[in-house]
Amino acid sequence: MAYFSVDDQFHSHPKRRKAGWASIGLWTTAGSWCRAYKRDGFVPADLITEWRAGRLAAPLVETGLWLPDHERGENGFRFHDWDDIHDDADDIERQRELGRDRQRKRRAKLREDKGVDY
Repeated sequence: MAYFSVDDQFHSHPKRRKAGWASIGLWTTAGSWCRAYKRDGFVPADLITEWRAGRLAAPLVETGLWLPDHERGENGFRFHDWDDIHDDADDIERQRELGRDRQRKRRAKLREDKGVDY
């Protein structure tokens, strides 16, 4: 499982304080979405519109937590320093495949050892 990482000093960072709680809620949710959909820190503007959170994106850009960006024909935003903290989409997929392999082996061993069928 991939996780959206947050620095343990983020709680007192000036950018976080200046952006405000509501915008940080958007930032956190968008970070989770980026990891789930392997977008490497890119948040499409259409997604922000769908979430009806457009007014919350501006403080994230103003503070430098997000940078305006364009990817795959989409306008949107990119998390500042995403690549310094998170694995890229290919690494996530490799981790997920390893997890699936572990689970298959575990289930096969349970079937073999205990006659349990999953």
